[in-house]
Amino acid sequence: MIDVEVISPGPDGLGNVERGVVGSNRTKSVVITGENRAYNGAVRLAVDARKLTDFGIGTYLGALLRGLEDRRDVELSVVARPGHEARVNELAPSARVLTASARGYSVAEHLQLPVTLWREGVDVVHVPHYVVPAFLPRPVVTTIHDVIQLFYPPAKHAGLALFYLRLIMRSALRRSRVVITVSRTSRRDLINLFSADPGRLVVIPNGVDPELATRPSASEVEALKEFYGLQAPLVLVVANDKPHKNLDVVLRAYHLAVRRHRVPGQLVFVGGVEPSSRLAGRAARLGLTDRVRFLGRVPQSHLRALYHVAAVLLHISLYEGFGLPILEAMGAGLPVVTSNVGAMRELGEDVARLVNPLDVNEVAGAVEKVLVDDPLRRRMIEAGRRRAERLTWERMVDKTVGAYRRAVGED
Repeated sequence: MIDVEVISPGPDGLGNVERGVVGSNRTKSVVITGENRAYNGAVRLAVDARKLTDFGIGTYLGALLRGLEDRRDVELSVVARPGHEARVNELAPSARVLTASARGYSVAEHLQLPVTLWREGVDVVHVPHYVVPAFLPRPVVTTIHDVIQLFYPPAKHAGLALFYLRLIMRSALRRSRVVITVSRTSRRDLINLFSADPGRLVVIPNGVDPELATRPSASEVEALKEFYGLQAPLVLVVANDKPHKNLDVVLRAYHLAVRRHRVPGQLVFVGGVEPSSRLAGRAARLGLTDRVRFLGRVPQSHLRALYHVAAVLLHISLYEGFGLPILEAMGAGLPVVTSNVGAMRELGEDVARLVNPLDVNEVAGAVEKVLVDDPLRRRMIEAGRRRAERLTWERMVDKTVGAYRRAVGED
């Protein structure tokens, strides 16, 4: 294969540079006439993937890039942090990879990203979070997953952080041709808090990998349980240790279930809750040292297996933009106890056991019920699988490409 550059005069007279690989099935013929472009129907897209390794958004970006790689109606460029090129190439081997080292939430990113993209000649830029750098040279599609930080701002410099968040989110809503939200809850919050234009907002839910439904072998399950020292039945919590995750109530509810009905097994925390966390100290004071496990961040393959090893997922956040662990648990056939508010209610209605996230007694009772009521478990498992079958990453990618076309005026 031979790398080539096709230079065509642009409206500024300086020329636009189009790069391709001769012999690659990703190469598209290019015709440029002023501002009207034809690429055999393909949209030239740049995705800002600097948050590829983040919790939550990283999962979203990984699924998006993997899905876009399989499309022939998109010419893909990816902006990544230095050192992440191999990960991008793994997800989207045909993508052109650009790097930007500017720190997130800094003035530098508002300068570096536009410069990085200036000569790419893309049709549209997708920013998968609410920080849309100034001076981007092309139409923007933004994904705003939630407004959690407005309700639960960082403890350090909270007033300044809130001012910046409101400023940057309002700017993103104003400057984006299309704003993707992942739930009706997030869409409603953007309208209520910012008077966002409903005509620009489109709800595209997150997805789940159908392969998550495949149960690991018995030997893999036993090896995982032995590796982490797990004792069934497991109550699984997938979360970071942040105020809105409501983990103190999780711990208190489990303690009550153990004390009241001698519920066997363990409570297992996976994610950004380390063994040295404050929750570990609290579990010890409650006499739960041997009943609570803090696994921290685990490999994706281990998390997938844990969904099958566990008996119930407990996800009682106070606020979520979507609640991806809920959908992942449903896809794996794991019953869910979750909050009866916002996006969690939206996702879990008629499928999960919905509870008041502030009522310790109600949460404990729901966990107990799901653990012992086999007919209820079977109904929840079947309903959850049906919901997961409708919400796939493939569907998310397809609708997102529709948003790109809308942003460039094709729809």
